[in-house]
Amino acid sequence: MPRSSPPLVVVAFTALLTLAGCGGSDSASVDSVPPTVIRTTIAPTTTLPTTTTTTTEAPDLVGTPAFDASSSVSTVGIDRITFGMTLAQAEATLATDLVEVDAAANRDCFQVRPAGGPAGVELTVTAGTIERVDISNEIITTRSGAGVGKPEQLLFDLFGERVTSTPREGGGNTVTFTPADAGDAAFRVIFETDGTTITSFRSGRLAQVTPFTPCG
Repeated sequence: MPRSSPPLVVVAFTALLTLAGCGGSDSASVDSVPPTVIRTTIAPTTTLPTTTTTTTEAPDLVGTPAFDASSSVSTVGIDRITFGMTLAQAEATLATDLVEVDAAANRDCFQVRPAGGPAGVELTVTAGTIERVDISNEIITTRSGAGVGKPEQLLFDLFGERVTSTPREGGGNTVTFTPADAGDAAFRVIFETDGTTITSFRSGRLAQVTPFTPCG
């Protein structure tokens, strides 16, 4: 007697079991999120402490610059600031703060700069008054146009016998301008060069301006 085929109900039930097994497998693969994916979503929060530490540093050169290309240095000061002014008088004249370059232990001599810049302008305060200015940028020159980046020869062309040059140990020259006016006899303008080009210059009262280093 020929074997009869399985009942239709049994076949249908078997198919349903097979489909249910496949569906369970697909659902598991979607719900299992690899651990690395979870780590990448929280990684930015671990970098916050390092990125926020820089905000504790005080910003530099904030505000309107006190000097610009129209400012100039003379034997007795820079722009509207004259040697002999107190710090308070200079700040009132500039309408800006003068902040210390470095916290100085010696309160008899220290350097300040305008809070708003420009960079490369530092004033030396000695015994309560401003007595020297150092210039190391190319923006500000003397009234005659001598300044950083200009040829050393320009000093001799401009001032002739009023300047003297002294070789500096290690190379370069120190070129000193002595004013002709008897009223300015206590002041000097001194230029440092690399032998061909002016690299910095300073002006001030003789005792304060002569040393290469302020308060030296």
